[in-house]
Amino acid sequence: MKKISFFTLFISLICLGQDPEDLFREGNIAYNKGDYDRAIVYYDSISSFAVHSPELYFNLGNAYYKKNAIASSILNYEKALLLDADNEQLINNLTYAQNMTLDRFTSLPESELKKATTDLLFLTSVRGWTIVLVAVFWLAALLFFLFVRSNGSIRKRLFFSGFVVSLLLTVLALVVILQQKKSLRNTNPAIVFAQSESFRSEPNLRSEVLLTIHEGAKVFVVERVEDWIKIRLQNGSIGWIPSTSVQSISFSEE
Repeated sequence: MKKISFFTLFISLICLGQDPEDLFREGNIAYNKGDYDRAIVYYDSISSFAVHSPELYFNLGNAYYKKNAIASSILNYEKALLLDADNEQLINNLTYAQNMTLDRFTSLPESELKKATTDLLFLTSVRGWTIVLVAVFWLAALLFFLFVRSNGSIRKRLFFSGFVVSLLLTVLALVVILQQKKSLRNTNPAIVFAQSESFRSEPNLRSEVLLTIHEGAKVFVVERVEDWIKIRLQNGSIGWIPSTSVQSISFSEE
């Protein structure tokens, strides 16, 4: 442990004064050489710059996966998905990591309306919807400019109709972004890091153990009481575990 601590401290000191691009490049070099511990230190050092990118968390997830650190691997893949929900390679790697976990919780069935709403909200990531928002906003601005400058009544009606549609799409994209962020805050997803943890009926060690959950399981934090958190499993079950047993996927709580 001392050797690992000295190694981490040494690399961290080297990282001081470097910008995120340099650290990312050094991390990639270390990863390609099979030095996953060094790669992880370089990638983690980027967090001091408050930089969040799907490539960073994807590479971190890969490095932890190579070390068989499944919980850390899943956590970083999930973070990457928040930023790039459509990345097929990322989804595949997350699936491989999840297949190495012990728990298999079946999600509760959803109504068709709720499923359709969820599919719309998470059709792409917040970043993807932001790109859509900016694109339709500028399209609306362009169409309004053409409407003002055009002379023919037919062209004016056409440009105005396009402007109205683009404006509505801008509002829709903004609403979707806000709702997706709200949904992520309300669900508050987290990953279990304890090798195994008792899932209890109440926030104390005297309460009934409902079942045992294991490293890598995805849970949703519902409430916090001192050193305990109430969590919801993907199958809808509610119970309590120590707050130190999980790490949040959300960036806001880091």
